[in-house]
Amino acid sequence: MRSRNLRPARGFLDDFLHHRDRADSTTTGLSPLELAQDPDALFYVGLALPDAWHLPVTADDGSGELTLWILADDRTSWACADHTPDGRRYDVAQYGPRRLWDEAEAACRTWEALGRPSRDRAGLSVTARGQQVWLDTPEHRLDALTDRSVRGGSGSGSGP
Repeated sequence: MRSRNLRPARGFLDDFLHHRDRADSTTTGLSPLELAQDPDALFYVGLALPDAWHLPVTADDGSGELTLWILADDRTSWACADHTPDGRRYDVAQYGPRRLWDEAEAACRTWEALGRPSRDRAGLSVTARGQQVWLDTPEHRLDALTDRSVRGGSGSGSGP
């Protein structure tokens, strides 16, 4: 799926970071480091945010700090969450019409409610009417992750 060539060019991180001074600041209990290091969690979050991508940036000073960026393909929204070692709450900044960290956090909660399934349990059915992502069997559709109207998101995507 990552090889789809219809995705917009990613560009550079600085291309996305407009209006930093107007970003909303909150905190989260979801560790950006744990999310960034869990390929299964990232897969299911990616299903929920098909028109966004993530970029972990690790501090190069040996501090163990990491910033997890989530960037919308349309370049109108971005979010970042800062991991500090031994932290229990993490600073989050979000800008734009979408709250990308909130969407990612909701998708992560849905993944956890499903029992934290591995990526190899997901399947895809494609018919003339469209495509459906499912867990274990085609009858167990993942609409809570893949249907933007269910999540309250906006925009359209070109796939993970």
